[in-house]
Amino acid sequence: MLSEATDAYPAIPTWLHVYVPDVDATYARALAAGGRSVQEPVQKGDPDKRGGVMDPGGNTWWISTQVG
Repeated sequence: MLSEATDAYPAIPTWLHVYVPDVDATYARALAAGGRSVQEPVQKGDPDKRGGVMDPGGNTWWISTQVG
């Protein structure tokens, strides 16, 4: 469940992982929108090219595109 924080239910930062068509373009858009880089997109030991951005609320968004 996602919603706005209130006095009764304060914001709780979380990690989210989503697949996108183009991780590099999504990463650039997230930074342009005010996100803070956690990790530039890179492919490691699996088929995903993955990067991370923290939003102004403290949530970390891991974005991936399968490339191999």
